[in-house]
Amino acid sequence: MGISWMSSFIRAIAVLLLLSQATPVWAFPWDQDMVDQPSAKPQESSAPAAPGSVPIVGGETLPAPITEQGMTDAKNEAAAIPNPITATAESLARGAYFYEINCLVCHGKDGRGNGSVGKKFVTKSPVDLNEDYTQDQADGQLFFTITRGRAIMPFYRDALSPAERWDVINYLKQEFGNQ
Repeated sequence: MGISWMSSFIRAIAVLLLLSQATPVWAFPWDQDMVDQPSAKPQESSAPAAPGSVPIVGGETLPAPITEQGMTDAKNEAAAIPNPITATAESLARGAYFYEINCLVCHGKDGRGNGSVGKKFVTKSPVDLNEDYTQDQADGQLFFTITRGRAIMPFYRDALSPAERWDVINYLKQEFGNQ
């Protein structure tokens, strides 16, 4: 009895193997899950924003102008952008905090471009934030510079949110504008 049971078991396995070869596993209905899933094809994505458009919710329009004249023109146009953050004590405190993290190493504690990294620049020192050149700029122009960078200054659009950049501008105008 033990041997006939074993041979029946082996025959059953052989039959199952033959059936699995006749009906491949990939032919079962659950293998269509990947085919039937929703997908976004490249041609279905939204078109990029047109030049000069203003984002409705968050984000900033990219790419930045690619020529020096284009950057100058864009910065001049940015003068019309109003500062949406009032220079309250809270805004100034946040601005001081973000200045210390992001700006102090180049511009220094007193804003004169004498930070520990700024002293190492060979070709051009960081801008003195106390000078009329900086203080006379509209808040929108400063926002543009912090967002896009200029000359040797890197952009900070990825490091600081728009609100944080406006807080830094409030701090720059308050802290360094009276010296």
